[in-house]
Amino acid sequence: MRSRLYALSLALLTLHPAAPRAQDAVKNVQPSAQASTPAQGTAAAAGAGTARPVPARLTNEDVLRMVGAKIAPEVVVEKIRGTPCDFDTSPAALGRLKEAGVPDALLLLMVMSPKCSAPPTRRLAVQVPVGTVVELETAYTVNSQLVRAGDAISFRVVNPVIVEGQVVVEKGATATALVTKAERGGHFGRAGRIAWMMKEVTAADGSRIPLQFSGRTVGDSKGAKVATQMVVMGALLWPIAPVVLFHGFKRGENAVVPEGKRFEASVFGAATVNVTARQ
Repeated sequence: MRSRLYALSLALLTLHPAAPRAQDAVKNVQPSAQASTPAQGTAAAAGAGTARPVPARLTNEDVLRMVGAKIAPEVVVEKIRGTPCDFDTSPAALGRLKEAGVPDALLLLMVMSPKCSAPPTRRLAVQVPVGTVVELETAYTVNSQLVRAGDAISFRVVNPVIVEGQVVVEKGATATALVTKAERGGHFGRAGRIAWMMKEVTAADGSRIPLQFSGRTVGDSKGAKVATQMVVMGALLWPIAPVVLFHGFKRGENAVVPEGKRFEASVFGAATVNVTARQ
């Protein structure tokens, strides 16, 4: 009996220290597992904090290189759509791209790409003073035989009109006048006549600026003097009077204003032009 109790006591003594050792093992394992978590978090944080490289912006030269390398247009399209760009889409630049063989479809995409849209422009309201001079020239030849009173005739602006450092009327803009009188050359050399009154000029923003100028032109009237002399001679030389009088029915010259003839008009009414601010 005693031998059995002794053996049981030894067994209990043998098993009792194992529990602390197992707990110590667990303790030893748990800290190492927990320690790995901050390390992993630090690595993840480091990865999250690393900035991704910004893709380079596509330029006209990039498109030219891709087209020159005979890359399929659809590939170039997707590249443009998926990449920031800094295209020069001015008329001159587009002309150079067209000459280099860039298809119209790619040119259109370059122009329409929202990533290439120009920054918003600043607009200014510029007051055009009364009396501002506008130099004009006739846009075409005007003949008194071909126009009637009330007809509109066109002029071109010779030089841009600048107010406060801003272009309010561009070179080549259209100005309009109304014909107030138009007479063709008459019998006995009576000269033709044409007169007009300036009305308005188109401003840089498409609005109209009122102008004032009255012009007139008279055709060659020398024929009238000749005809008068012939009538007088015909009265003196009665036998040949009918022939002389017949020559008196010769018409005078029409009034003609040649293309490119210059005039100066002036602004006579209050006008405000909204222009794009010049940097």
